[in-house]
Amino acid sequence: MTVTATYPPHRRIAVFGSVAAERPHAPDRDDTLSPAARAVLERVIEAIASSAPAIASPILDRAVAEGAITRAERHLMLLELSDPSASLDAAPAVSQEARSTLREALAAIRRAAPGIARPILDEAVDAERLTPAQEQRILERLRSSPARVLRNTLRPPVPGPAGSP
Repeated sequence: MTVTATYPPHRRIAVFGSVAAERPHAPDRDDTLSPAARAVLERVIEAIASSAPAIASPILDRAVAEGAITRAERHLMLLELSDPSASLDAAPAVSQEARSTLREALAAIRRAAPGIARPILDEAVDAERLTPAQEQRILERLRSSPARVLRNTLRPPVPGPAGSP
């Protein structure tokens, strides 16, 4: 072939279940944030996590009163929300109603998250640790994140084997 010859386009073949066919996952943390902004975001996440049991309690209490979940399931959910790093491996499998109740509680936490974050973010903007655009981006992320993202945010990542990220 000559230098001016055209090459056939590269094609990626996607096989069901193939890693190549998957979309890249959104990063768990925003790498565009400065270290100061990342520290502010961590403060926001800590504040939301510390408020989570108080927000979820009325929802869980109502579910117990309606008979949708047991007191043991309520206790396990509050334990998980108050200390996400606690190992619940010995906990029995939860019912479908319990999962639904947990989703409802996480949705309530997500709705409350911007209100919890606002004072921390406003203070950071005033102290020039965040720009107003970064504040808006964080607030939008809190408003639009699905409950499972919030749940993963509240739960710190489990360390993997040595040498893994």
